[in-house]
Order: sequence, then C-alpha cells, then structure tokens
Amino acid sequence: MRRSVMLLQAPLGPSALVVAIDPGKVMNRVWVCDGQGLVTEPSSMPVSRAGIGDLESTVTSQVAGHDALVIAIEATGSLHRAWASELERLHPGSVRLFAPSETKAARTQLGSGRFKTDDRDCAALTGRA
Repeated sequence: MRRSVMLLQAPLGPSALVVAIDPGKVMNRVWVCDGQGLVTEPSSMPVSRAGIGDLESTVTSQVAGHDALVIAIEATGSLHRAWASELERLHPGSVRLFAPSETKAARTQLGSGRFKTDDRDCAALTGRA
C-alpha cells in the first residue's frame, strides 16, 4: 500500500485543525474546528481570490498548537476546483475531496440526511475528515 493512502486512512488526532468547505456559486461556507469544536464562527467567504485570502488569514491565525491541518472540500461539479487547487498549492497534502454522496452519507449518520444546508454539509465534512 502506498504511503499516501496509508496516511489518508489514519484517524486524525484531537488536536488536528479541520477546515470544512461547502462550495457555492458565489460564496463558500467554511467551518474551522478541532477536537474541541469550532475555533471560529462559521462564515461565508467569496469564491474569488479575496475569499482565499480571508481563509488563509484564518488558517494562519488558528494553526498554531495543532499537529495537523486537514482541508475537507465537497467536490460539487466544478465549484470546488479553484479553491481546491489553490489550497493544495498553499498546503500540500492537506486537501481531501469528498463526493456529494459521501457528504450525504455523513449527514445521515448525524441524523440530518434528508435536510441539506451548507452548515449541515460542513458538519458532515468535519466528521468525514
């Protein structure tokens, strides 16, 4: 088994910083959390370069004291591509893409599979990462 695959299957420690992103057409919903819960308030960031800058500022201010960074993005159509590419460039090996079906399955495990909202998707991605 390749080393990268083994790393992806390893469970995250409680001190990992997880960034969950539910892409949209104009705004992306973002949660930043760790084993203790949310470390910032959930926010919506523009899909433009300004949004990447805002996210990068948030990650930089929160990553200290965490032993890993995981960026979980729902891979919906092509909405995720720009952010996933740029975040992979900024944080190599930290980006994990999840199919919408995986997000729905995680929402179902959380008890809200039938009701899709951006925040429920971010909660599901946080649990999947």
